[in-house]
Amino acid sequence: MGKKICFNLTFDEREVIVEQLRVEAESLGITEEQLIKRFIADALEGEDSSPSIPGNTLEDFLIKNEALSPRPKK
Repeated sequence: MGKKICFNLTFDEREVIVEQLRVEAESLGITEEQLIKRFIADALEGEDSSPSIPGNTLEDFLIKNEALSPRPKK
């Protein structure tokens, strides 16, 4: 896809959320990182119910529907 962007989340070892994330991720059969990405995607999902815009390729579809940014021009 392209350059990866990383966000570092830090929790105190005593914070209950750490174990809650582990348990929830395990129950879904995914990693904690994948669960956090789901939370972020769900939080950013708008109330837009308009239909998707067709694309010529998967990447074109994702760009047109604002899931990916266009590749930078060289």
